[in-house]
Amino acid sequence: MKMRTFFSVTTIALLVTAVALVGCGKKESPKPATVPSVEAVPPPAPMVSAVTFAKGVDVSWTAVSPTSQFKPSDRINVSIKTENAVPGNQLMVKWMYLPTNQLVKADSVVLKEAGVNNSAFFIERAKGFPPGNYELNAYLNGVLSKTGSFTVAK
Repeated sequence: MKMRTFFSVTTIALLVTAVALVGCGKKESPKPATVPSVEAVPPPAPMVSAVTFAKGVDVSWTAVSPTSQFKPSDRINVSIKTENAVPGNQLMVKWMYLPTNQLVKADSVVLKEAGVNNSAFFIERAKGFPPGNYELNAYLNGVLSKTGSFTVAK
């Protein structure tokens, strides 16, 4: 029986020594977790998305009775939709009479809301407009963004 005890104590001693040696071995320090780099995505650029001529506009500056054909005595309205706007963006329009390339009127507005905006402009003339083709150029922050055309006929 004494032999068994000897082997048991010896076996236990060897196991403890092996565990101690393994525990004292060189440990690799954990590598820092790599975080994938996230590139900043710039916000979408402000833009004029629609130019709609109409007989009128409603309280939200949206076109009512859209058309591109007007009579000389009509008031000509345009609703301009901008997207991705930032408060302070400037929207300017230039109305042109194409047969003579004459500027009829220029007007502008500073956008106050971020995101989508509707703005409205109009031209009218007591004597009526000369028949012909007209063009409206919409500029956002000084850059030509969209063009629309309409016709005045008797």
